[in-house]
Amino acid sequence: MTDFNKLSFRNKLRSAFLALTILSILVTGGFSYYITSTIIENNALKLTQDTVVQSAQIVDEKLGKLMLVMMTFMISEPFQNLMDDVSAGEDRRYFTHLSNLDNAFSQARIAEPLIHSIYISTPIGEFYPLAINRNRQTVFNETPLFERFNREKRNVWVEGHEDMLFSGKNRVISLVLEPIIDNTINVKDVYVVVNIREDGIRKLLGTETVGGSSRFLLNADAALVGLERNPLVMEAVNSGLMGEIIKNEPMGYTSYELGNDSHLLNYARLGINDWTVMAIQSKDHVLRDMIYVKWMILFITVCCFVVTVFVSGAFTRYLLKPLQGLQQVMKRVENNDLSARFKSKNEDELAQVGFRFNRMLSQIVLLIEEVKKAEANKRAAEIKALSAQMDPHFLYNALNTIYWKLKLKQVDQSQQMVVSLSRLFQLGLNKGNEITTLDKELQHVRQYLELQTYCYENLFEYDIQVREPSLMELPVPRIMLQPLVENSIQHGFQNMESGGRITIDIDVNFELGHWTMRVQDNGCGMEEATIHSLRQQDPERGYAIGNLISRLQLYYGDHAELYIQSPSPSGKGTIALITIPLKGMNPDVQA
Repeated sequence: MTDFNKLSFRNKLRSAFLALTILSILVTGGFSYYITSTIIENNALKLTQDTVVQSAQIVDEKLGKLMLVMMTFMISEPFQNLMDDVSAGEDRRYFTHLSNLDNAFSQARIAEPLIHSIYISTPIGEFYPLAINRNRQTVFNETPLFERFNREKRNVWVEGHEDMLFSGKNRVISLVLEPIIDNTINVKDVYVVVNIREDGIRKLLGTETVGGSSRFLLNADAALVGLERNPLVMEAVNSGLMGEIIKNEPMGYTSYELGNDSHLLNYARLGINDWTVMAIQSKDHVLRDMIYVKWMILFITVCCFVVTVFVSGAFTRYLLKPLQGLQQVMKRVENNDLSARFKSKNEDELAQVGFRFNRMLSQIVLLIEEVKKAEANKRAAEIKALSAQMDPHFLYNALNTIYWKLKLKQVDQSQQMVVSLSRLFQLGLNKGNEITTLDKELQHVRQYLELQTYCYENLFEYDIQVREPSLMELPVPRIMLQPLVENSIQHGFQNMESGGRITIDIDVNFELGHWTMRVQDNGCGMEEATIHSLRQQDPERGYAIGNLISRLQLYYGDHAELYIQSPSPSGKGTIALITIPLKGMNPDVQA
């Protein structure tokens, strides 16, 4: 921002043209990109949704056909004969049933190629295709298939796993069924297990589609149905977001954030069970063709930038010609040539500014001397006006006291009062200088206190402490402490006849860079409203404190402060604290 401020108006104008042009292109391009990407994203979601719904229908139909094949198998004569012997507990024809069922097994596998194997567990023995080797190390009643069927008490679809019942460790999806039997017989503990080829289900879903999406199956708990090696799918499933998405609607699509990337998600639930076909694809992959749009926006921006550079140069030169003439006139005025005037044949706004500048110069010539004189006298007049005030009531009391003491033949005290009054005026006038030293200021307030002790005998006593002797030579404005002491006598002790005490303490804090003048009395104290009226120069309270504050501001600005408070809980006593910076007064005020 600082570098821009240092540019010439011409370069600023050219920069404005360039910024406006580029901003317009970028805003237009940005909105175009956003609208186009939104349309492409929605189209991709809808297209993928159609594919996901078709995949769900295909899987649904395939699994429905498999259920039909197994129903046909279970109502076949070999299976029903087996159920009769199971019901009767007759195991003598075990091998006959094993041989007869082998043909039925083969027919079922031919009818539905997805079937890898069929296993039947009964109280009289196990039955399975003779061409497949049974894994004898695994007992069906100890497998998760058995536990899950007994837990859910219905036909169970078990997600992809290694085949536990047969050797070969093939990846299968299992369906555990209750047998279909005649109502006239009673059969217990019979389980039919159909192992479906996991890779067959994966082929039905498909792996990659025209949108770059990956399709997979989830169960009702948002866990994978089959083995999945795609890292994007694994990351999405492990994120835990899938469960929230699929539990609300049976089908739909959405976009969501995964890590630092955006992805598109489509899903459709199967009708035969609670599984859901999912499809996930990267949003960046969908919008990869938009890279061309980005480069086109950049190319157009660069071209417009180059054209604007040339056009804005010629245009700004034409616009700034009157302004340059006005600038030359101002430079002459800057060199104290007040006779310089602006000339132009144009009548536009810039020319009008020049003509008004001519009239302003004429007025400046007339007023400049008066302004110089006023500024030269202003500061001195303000300071003198604020510091010149002397309470006539005090002078009257002092002279009246001297008179009565002379009447009472108290000549020594009268002489001391005259000397103190003379010394008070001598120190207060300070040879016409507004700045005195702390030593003389303390002498001035001491003479004032001495006079007041004669005027108000036995009313109060005072003590002056200077913590750092080097402070005595510090320059200070004159008559700073007298208004504070006067306030203590006139207001703090107004209801007292004796016992008053005034303490003046001068201290310094080198770390904070200031020194203080502290005036404390044990008088009646002040309420907050009284303190406020003193600071606001309330006429009923006098002008002394208000004038003191104004003088502090004139000499030190905001670096000096007058703070007044009554610290006692009972409201007795007042503290007035003046804080003055060690670095001194404003240079222009000192002068």
